[in-house]
Amino acid sequence: MPAQTNYTKGREVEYLARDLLVSKGYQVLRSAGSHSPIDLIAWQDTGHPLLVQVKRNKIPLDRTARVAQKYRDDIGALRTMARPTGSTVELWVWTPHKGWRFYSILPGGICEVISDGE
Repeated sequence: MPAQTNYTKGREVEYLARDLLVSKGYQVLRSAGSHSPIDLIAWQDTGHPLLVQVKRNKIPLDRTARVAQKYRDDIGALRTMARPTGSTVELWVWTPHKGWRFYSILPGGICEVISDGE
């Protein structure tokens, strides 16, 4: 079996994120491009769109400041991109040993989002 590339490893994590969103009642579209600032677009009948950039990291990043530093360029692109009114933009980071960490992208930076049951 051929070794996995960064692309295939990233795609697997995007599918994990998609499945998590579907389990919470969202409908989800996955971006086909690997260089898009948004990997997933999710929505429910009762809310605004959720735009998600998914990242995979080998080791957990223990502080929000470290996440902000490591993904500075991605966060900058997410903060400045055009988006639908009322939408939420999040960065989701997955690590093998700790699972998911979720961050809301705000005008001044990022804030960790505490998940309800993940």
